[in-house]
Amino acid sequence: MGMVKLIFVALLVFVGFFLLKKFRKPVNTTAQQPSANKMVACSVCNTHIPENEAIIQNGKVYCSKEHLK
Repeated sequence: MGMVKLIFVALLVFVGFFLLKKFRKPVNTTAQQPSANKMVACSVCNTHIPENEAIIQNGKVYCSKEHLK
């Protein structure tokens, strides 16, 4: 009967480690990747915004339509 208890305890430990590994919080890998959007500064207020959201006119960068005027 001692060998059955040993196998049962070993099985419980194995299942415990498996569940712990499975439900552990995943590591956020997106923070390590460089951003695809280049940040640019508004010519009026110097606020940095992604280039794809910026308004570019006459070689100058603006963060909003109000600053474009």
